[in-house]
Parts: sequence; structure tokens; C-alpha cells
Amino acid sequence: MQNLVTCQYETKIAGLCRHITITWLKTSTGQGLSVTIDDPSCQYTCKVKLKPWSFWKRRGTKSFEVCGRKVEVFWDLLSAKYAFGPEPQEGYFVAVICNGDVVLLLGDKNEEAYRQTKTKPSVIEATLISRKEHVFGKKHFSTKAQFGETGKAHDIVIECQTTAPKPPYLCITVDKQLLVQVKNLEWKFRGNQTVQVDGTPVEVFWDVHNWIFNSAGGRPSNANAIFMFQACAGVEEGSPAKKTNAVNWSGNLNGNISLMKLAGTRSLKLATNMSNLNGSFLMLHAWRNE
Repeated sequence: MQNLVTCQYETKIAGLCRHITITWLKTSTGQGLSVTIDDPSCQYTCKVKLKPWSFWKRRGTKSFEVCGRKVEVFWDLLSAKYAFGPEPQEGYFVAVICNGDVVLLLGDKNEEAYRQTKTKPSVIEATLISRKEHVFGKKHFSTKAQFGETGKAHDIVIECQTTAPKPPYLCITVDKQLLVQVKNLEWKFRGNQTVQVDGTPVEVFWDVHNWIFNSAGGRPSNANAIFMFQACAGVEEGSPAKKTNAVNWSGNLNGNISLMKLAGTRSLKLATNMSNLNGSFLMLHAWRNE
């Protein structure tokens, strides 16, 4: 079960590029949603916390100002359907409006969103920069992801064995096709490999150090592992995928602190390797339920 999904988008508000972060939360008491707008021009962050587990809060609006600009958040979760985790799959919309412009629209109820907000479709669509999920399981961890600006959502399943008596190994499948297989995981607990998904090169990173070395005596670790998936921007489709089971440690070390903080890992070398990639990426924090 997932309990937290965070998506960061880049859009334009009043002609300036800004980031909007959408966080879906699921707890033992219900579900929640937060919207954060970060304005780099004045270092201002505004958070809107919505807790739609009460029926009367499943539809509403809230407004605030970002550097003198009126921003409105509309949400309608009355008919939202959930497959698993905190993020609805259909029957909902979340819209962020600034001066009559739709700067971000999520969900599948577009017509309803435009009717309630009294707006029209925006000329410029928001761009997904990153998606971070917390996933839970014993041995298998699954999610969905879309690589590239267009295309279908793919089923990703991670299988990781790290406890005795079996030797540790890692397998990652996309749409039931085995793309990454790592044996001798005790020596290759961090690494990366480029795979092809629908003709798009995707760089896969893994860091299961905590699972390997915090599971002494066969006891499962309560720490998390990190998995990252990034479509390789600037690489032509159909080009051969370069495969490797060891991280390339070379590169510029500057500017990686934010990546490390985002990843929740102390692996500076892993962050360094990611700094050479562009475009949106998916990050999974995998936790074990034992």
C-alpha cells in the first residue's frame, strides 16, 4: 500500500516559471491533499492543505496570493475512485487557476473542471518534473509510470531478495518484461542500467545498501531502499541501450545536495550520476512490511 505520492510540476504563473507540488497522503484516519506553489523570484512558498475524508470537504475551493497574484485551487473528489494508495485514479479533478488561466489541471473530469472554474483550456500545459512515491511490500513492490511526455502508463514491478538463506538478487520488470536482473547483489547494491521502454531509453538506478547491510543475522531492515527511473532526454529513440551494473562515479560533484535530499540517500555518487540527466524522473522509496 502506498501512503504518500508527491508530484512536482513546472508551469507559468503571471508569465514566470514556477513549481507546483501536489502531495497525496493516506493515513489511518483518512486521506489528504496538499498544494504547494514555490515562487523562486521572491522565495515564497504557499501551502494549501485539504483533508477530503469528510464528505463536505470533498469538493471546494481556496484562494491565496503569490507575490500579489491571486491563485485559486479548485477540487472535486466526490466521485473519486482509488485503485490503491492515496492518489485517485479517476472521477476527480484538481485545478490551479491564476488570473483566469488554468496553470495546472489534474484528473479526468476536464469538462466539469472548466465549468466549475469558469475557465477555458490553457494554451500551455504544465510539465511533470518529478514523481516521488513511498511503496510498501515484503518482497515485491509495484507502481505505474509514464516515460516521456506522451505514451501509456507502464506497470513496474520490483522484486528484491536480500535475506538468507537465498542469495540476494534484484529483478525489475516493466509490463511483465524482465529488463533488469542483478545477481551478487551484496557486491552490486548500488548501480544503474539503461533499458528500452517503447523505444525510449530509460536509466534505472538502485540503492539497496540499507537492506543488504542492515539485515544482519537474517533480520529484515526497517530502512528503505531507493529506486529511480529517468527517461534519457536528448537520446534518439531506437538507439541501442547501454547496459551496466556499476554506477559511473565520474562527474561534477557540484549541485548534487538537492538531489541527495530529494532522494533521501547518502549516496553522493548516485546523486552525481543523476546530475548528468535531464527531464522528469520517478523516485521510489521502498519500505518492507514484515
